[in-house]
Amino acid sequence: MISPNTALTGSYDYSEVARSILIAIAASYAALDLTGRVTVARGRVRLAWLSGGAIAMGIGIWAMHFKGMLAFRLPVPVEYHWPTVLASLLVAILASAVALYVASRQKMGPVEALTGGVIMACGIAGMHYIGMAAMRLPAITQFSALLVTFSILFAILFSMAALLLAFDLREETKWTVPRRLGSATVMGAAVSAMHYTGMAAASFVPASPPDLSHAVSISPVGDYGLFVATLVVLFAAIVTSSVDRRASAELQRRNQELERRVAERTLQLEAVNHELRKQKEVFQKIFENIPVMIVLLDHGGRHELVNPEWERTIGWTLKEIREPNLDIFAEAFPDLQYRQMVKGDIAASSNEWADLKVRVRDGRVIDVAATFVHLSDGSSLFIGKDITEWKRTQAELRESEARFRLVADSAPVMIWMSGTDKLCTYFNKPWLDFTGRSIDRELGKGWAEGVHPEDLRSCMVTYIQSFDRREEFRMEYRLRRHDGEYRWVLDIGVPRFNPDGSFAGYIGSCIDVTEQRRAEERLRQTQRDLARVARIVIMGELTASIAHEINQPLAAVATNASASLHWLASQPPNLDEARQAMANAMNEADRASDVIKRLRTLLQKTPPQLQAVNVNEVIRDVLALVHRELITGGVATRTELAPDLPTVLGDRVQLQQVLLNLIMNAVDAMITIKDRPRTLLIKSAIDAEGVMVEVQDSGTGLDPEQASRIFDSFFTTKPEGIGMGLSISRSIVEAHGGRLRAEPGPSHGAVFQVILPKAA
Repeated sequence: MISPNTALTGSYDYSEVARSILIAIAASYAALDLTGRVTVARGRVRLAWLSGGAIAMGIGIWAMHFKGMLAFRLPVPVEYHWPTVLASLLVAILASAVALYVASRQKMGPVEALTGGVIMACGIAGMHYIGMAAMRLPAITQFSALLVTFSILFAILFSMAALLLAFDLREETKWTVPRRLGSATVMGAAVSAMHYTGMAAASFVPASPPDLSHAVSISPVGDYGLFVATLVVLFAAIVTSSVDRRASAELQRRNQELERRVAERTLQLEAVNHELRKQKEVFQKIFENIPVMIVLLDHGGRHELVNPEWERTIGWTLKEIREPNLDIFAEAFPDLQYRQMVKGDIAASSNEWADLKVRVRDGRVIDVAATFVHLSDGSSLFIGKDITEWKRTQAELRESEARFRLVADSAPVMIWMSGTDKLCTYFNKPWLDFTGRSIDRELGKGWAEGVHPEDLRSCMVTYIQSFDRREEFRMEYRLRRHDGEYRWVLDIGVPRFNPDGSFAGYIGSCIDVTEQRRAEERLRQTQRDLARVARIVIMGELTASIAHEINQPLAAVATNASASLHWLASQPPNLDEARQAMANAMNEADRASDVIKRLRTLLQKTPPQLQAVNVNEVIRDVLALVHRELITGGVATRTELAPDLPTVLGDRVQLQQVLLNLIMNAVDAMITIKDRPRTLLIKSAIDAEGVMVEVQDSGTGLDPEQASRIFDSFFTTKPEGIGMGLSISRSIVEAHGGRLRAEPGPSHGAVFQVILPKAA
């Protein structure tokens, strides 16, 4: 029994509540999706999307509200006045139309957002309370003014937030499913909060039975049908929007692709037209400025067009040539072959060059190299070039070449020439007489077959490096004579250049220097013998000095050692006396060592003649001195001398002696090398301490076991060496305040490095 003064106690079916919230989220998602379609549409399509979207969105909002009401359970039967329900649906649709219209506008500021939010909120609140007014039950509905106010405020806030979200997400570039779904969830939750706040504002007090006319009750089947139908409508709206969006995107893509292709084609056509105009301009410039005669003739041989070069060369203008009363054609071209070409009588003449005689206006007869090109339309092009001067020059060149060959064949030296490809193009008669070979066998690289195998590599290295640098070169190598004997020849090559400065190749001369080599060799042997004798004399003097200086200490050592043995043999042994004698012997031995040190110090302390010295000049002077030795040893020398080196303070002669010793040692180290080129590299550079000089060879290199001893006095690896060269060289460098050191080469041989302090 329900008390008439007690409010009815209601409860919620939470599954229905969940379904209502789901509808709210789906409706919000559809609203966000439809806003984008309304925004991009125009005209009647926009009106159609606005109408359809408002209906779908309104049905969703209304269905959420109605499902929320059905979720509320009261202990009395409840029916619904269906005209009022339809009115609430109509209000929901109108509110949705306002929302879609406002959110789809091109611009929405705070005023538009507030106005649209208030209108939409009034519509939603109206839908809600009109829907509640449709309830028919034996009770009177009472409302809490505070909660009603909150529900309306919620509606306004929700509406403004929904409009702003829809406006922000309507652009296709901002469309992402997670973002749209998250926004729809927030909006659905807000709609539900507003609805259930409005429901909480109502209370029901028992009363007399209501008027149930036009009222219907909602069965569970109808309840579920409403849920499903609403989802179907919303799903259809979303699918329709998605399909339309994809169709629009595809259409837009195709339009863009079409526009792109049209633009590309337009650019291509513009480029082609530009190229054609450019080619026309180029052809016109070529036609007017090319130093070649060009004539266009029709199918009957009539001169249609001539270029300025033709008029300048022949002297007659096109108008004069075409004058029917003048027989200039026959006068200018007495050559019957040309007239036959013009008339097409010689069909095979197309694209073939012929030498023609042409009489120009001033009466001169010139030589013309000409050809006819027959075109597909029956016309033809005459192309000609005045070669009178060229033929005269060629005749002079042939005459000059004949004189050169006559002089070259009469010269007492062998002469050769090469082209720009390093291949030899000429050998004179003395060369051929010397080798006993024909000119055909010598041309190109054939001459290298006569070079001694041991000299070929260094010979080619010198030739190729000089050729690439366009530098003069001098080299000596053994060349096989016609009788089979290898003779030493001195080959000097210089680059040739054309009158316009372009490189034309090399010209060189060779002389047999075998007898001379045997003689500058006998002289060198004599010099070596004299140097050997001088070294022996020096060593003799040094030996006598050393013997004199250390004779007394050594004698004292022997005396004290004998005394020590005597004291040790005594019975009993006198250990104190023996110990004293041995101490005396050690003192005398130290004295002998000091004598040797003083002698070495004397060698080091000879005061040099110090002056400012240019190291690069020292290097060039020494290379000039050893030029013959380098050639004899088959050594290819290369220098890398740094410009603008600071000067060093030193004795020029002593520094020359150091460099001379290092270079000769390098030559000796390479004398036995057969499997690779003998190369000597001398470098100079600015060093942190002053100036650095490097001497690098491709010889046998440094023995690791002997590397630490090469600067010791009397240590040598040469059969005839005395072991003083590097020791004295280091002494000289150190006396100049510098350093001398050695290390293995990068691939072969050794590198000796001299560091000298720069002059203050």
